[in-house]
Amino acid sequence: MTEVPPPTRRARKEDVAPAVELPPVPPLPADVRAAGSEMTTPDAGDDDDGRLPTAQLEMAAFGDHLIPYAPPVPPKPPSVAPWALGVAIIALAAALFTGWLVPIGVVGAILASVSLRRAHDSRRVAVWALALAVVSIAFSVGWLIWGFSQLSVG
Repeated sequence: MTEVPPPTRRARKEDVAPAVELPPVPPLPADVRAAGSEMTTPDAGDDDDGRLPTAQLEMAAFGDHLIPYAPPVPPKPPSVAPWALGVAIIALAAALFTGWLVPIGVVGAILASVSLRRAHDSRRVAVWALALAVVSIAFSVGWLIWGFSQLSVG
């Protein structure tokens, strides 16, 4: 069963014959037209029923054209995964030369763990960051073990 939409105001006006005929709008004086005012007359092809250009426009308050209000989507918080990967790469590069920078690897592992727990962060990047951070910690600890074993006792 299809429902017939209610008529618009313009359609209702056409159904009911006007009881009083509106007089034509007089033309503007020449000095007002010369001042640069670009007003159109109702005879210029507009079917405004003699309304002035400043008259209220017809707007329907019903129908499918209404768009329900949807609040804007809040922006995503910044991702931690790229930072974790950057710190892990720096930690791995430092671990190739010295063992004293093991805290950088620990920071990279912590950032990667935080990134893995966040739903909107990239899991692939976070897993790579965690793997590189663990490798850098292993290299740093290896350097520290080797360095302490080289100390002479005595």
